[in-house]
Amino acid sequence: MKKLIAMSLIALTIASVAFAAPKKAKKAKKSKKAESTEMNISIFTIQQRQQPPEDNRAYKWIKDKFGVTFSFDILVGDKEQKKGILISDPSNLPDLVEIDDMRFMDAGLLYPLEKWIDEFCPNLKKHYASNPTDWIKMTEADGHIYCLPNYGVYDGADQGTFYNGNAFWIQKEVLKEFGYPTIKYIDEYFDLLEKYAKKYPEINGAPTIPFSILAASWEAFNMWNPPVFLAGSANEGDYIVVKDSSKKSGYAISFAAPSETGKRWYKIANEKFNKGIIDAASFTDTQDQYKAKIAQGRVLGMFIQGWEFPDQENTLRTNGMANRTYAPLALTFDSSYVPHYRDRALPNIQRGYGITTNCSEEKAKKILKFMDDQLAEDVQVYFQWGEEGVDWQRDAKGEPYRTPEQRAQQEDPNWILHNKATLWTEEAPKMEGSFPKSGYACSMNNIPSEYQSKLLDHPEDLDLFKAYKVPSYAALVDADPRPNDGWYPLWQVKVPSDGTDEAFIYAKYEGLFRKHLPGIIMCKPAEFDAKWADFKKDLSEINIEKYEEWFQAKLDERVEKFGGSNAR
Repeated sequence: MKKLIAMSLIALTIASVAFAAPKKAKKAKKSKKAESTEMNISIFTIQQRQQPPEDNRAYKWIKDKFGVTFSFDILVGDKEQKKGILISDPSNLPDLVEIDDMRFMDAGLLYPLEKWIDEFCPNLKKHYASNPTDWIKMTEADGHIYCLPNYGVYDGADQGTFYNGNAFWIQKEVLKEFGYPTIKYIDEYFDLLEKYAKKYPEINGAPTIPFSILAASWEAFNMWNPPVFLAGSANEGDYIVVKDSSKKSGYAISFAAPSETGKRWYKIANEKFNKGIIDAASFTDTQDQYKAKIAQGRVLGMFIQGWEFPDQENTLRTNGMANRTYAPLALTFDSSYVPHYRDRALPNIQRGYGITTNCSEEKAKKILKFMDDQLAEDVQVYFQWGEEGVDWQRDAKGEPYRTPEQRAQQEDPNWILHNKATLWTEEAPKMEGSFPKSGYACSMNNIPSEYQSKLLDHPEDLDLFKAYKVPSYAALVDADPRPNDGWYPLWQVKVPSDGTDEAFIYAKYEGLFRKHLPGIIMCKPAEFDAKWADFKKDLSEINIEKYEEWFQAKLDERVEKFGGSNAR
């Protein structure tokens, strides 16, 4: 999913690697408890990063402190095929698998964790159960918890300034070129991209790409999610929810892409493609090829989620192209819609690690205890801030800060590769918001003094914030997001179990999206209606209405359990 070496694409290896201690790393104090739990944890992850090198400082620190090393099986190729292989032969399952759907759970290949958490994991219990609704949402219909959410569980006040969600992103240089105009609607956005590309047809000697669509592999949801947001909906995945008194819950659901709202978006996209604004290679590029173009600084705009391209932005900064990093815009079709891109923090249900039954029960308990121990504040400070005296320090008043050099190196993909435990920490349980004891923001970037100092290192951000009169990118998208709807988000609804009619339809509909949408976008304008009719005809033949009925029942259940709309 992400690439870490500047301006180059690297083949990802699946070879399992246990990380040895570099000679220069500072010796961490190992407790007797850590000595008794020395183990290697094998992990399957869909985070397509590089294998950490043997001299990685953070993994050395974990080994010294906890006696834990890791062997990562990093996804290469098709995600669903890889999961199918693991499920078909459970004897080859690693200790941990990264969860992003129900397949491992439905196959009965994960340990239930709630009993062990209650018995000997006070940090995990406090972390996840401090909000009773979060604990309820984590609990499956059979009463068990199989997956520990990786993000969205806040231990203190949210001090966030960063925006990591869906948006129509635009290069800061484009906004600067035209005096930081106010852009609210999709037509204004494309007009600006087209205008800039005509003025600057090349960037760094390569053709300028006004707009690109990520249509590869599991990230292809970026191809069919835009109409959800352009119509003022929150991030409900593939769906739009509207009020409907005829439904049990008072709300109705429909797929966004095949709807009239979806047709409106694809008509716009078709028009822009035929004007040369949308990159034709979008529909043939791999994930790495798509993201390489971002890292080259020549993609002016895209619809994508912020967490999908931080490494490419770091590459741009490292290579002196910070002006070509991106700002998020919350666009709609027109003034009849209110944008709803930014939500309030919520647990990332069914996203994170599960412990497989191929792991012995004794080892499973040790792994869970390690996850509990690593939620100690000092460990989280190390994972998120780094090593005091090396990655940050305190001033005369005892306040934490970083030097400009430290901030710069911590944005360098190569430095991150050698000094951060990213493959582990991204999916592991973690503190967010504020550290309970110190009260400082869990992200050093969000400590007010550090945030302001960092802006001095990023004049392109400072100029943009000044122009739009906002303090951060979070505020640029929405300074005060409304409370989440009770049912939100619908992308957390479980995928239907294998063998059901709904599972068959689910498997088919996404394939039809992949098959038809590129052709609908790239066809000649005169062919659009016929292409759209073919798309709708194929969907009707798989009885997609039956799937929508099933999903409507899930929406009704969530409204009954968690509540309805919280719109102001």
